[in-house]
Amino acid sequence: MCRKDILITIEDCLDMLPGIRSTTHLDDIFKDQIMRSERQAEEAGALGGLIPINNEGFWSVMEREEQYALLFDGGSGVINMASDLLQLKDEEDNLIGEWIPARRVEELKGAEGVQFISDDFVLYSDVPLTGTARLILPEVDFPFLEGIEGITDLTSASPSSLTNEIIKSNLDMNESNLLSHIIGFNVEVDPGPMIITGRRRLH
Repeated sequence: MCRKDILITIEDCLDMLPGIRSTTHLDDIFKDQIMRSERQAEEAGALGGLIPINNEGFWSVMEREEQYALLFDGGSGVINMASDLLQLKDEEDNLIGEWIPARRVEELKGAEGVQFISDDFVLYSDVPLTGTARLILPEVDFPFLEGIEGITDLTSASPSSLTNEIIKSNLDMNESNLLSHIIGFNVEVDPGPMIITGRRRLH
């Protein structure tokens, strides 16, 4: 398939995801805008600057040839199926806390060495902290596009709250319950001219 056909196939698959509200292909201007906002979010840190934050997943997505921004309903099964959206690590990369999807909450309640500090975030008290803790937003598996001919190196990530608001604003969808996600992939054909397919509002 040519690049245009591959992107059309991708968009058709994204349109069928449960809870999807809007998708858009990232052009250079939009991409630069959210890269600036993500740098700003990392510089500001978390909890008023008390904890450094690094969105490793976001920058991995930005390294791919093609990127899409997606908007989901907050209760979407796609978001709830994800794992490793937010991790707390120390300077030796030990996992000392993480966001927990709803499907794992009951499994971890009462488990030894697990302390819930909110409904969906736990600390692992049996892991000693070495140095300064930092929040990591890692790459997230995105199995919904696997097997599509012509794409490689598929990855995804959750953007910061600041970038989430910018994505919603650009898509003219500012409902508070919407959550954004970004995906990136490479294409296995001659790149040819860039195909910008624009935004697609589904509801």
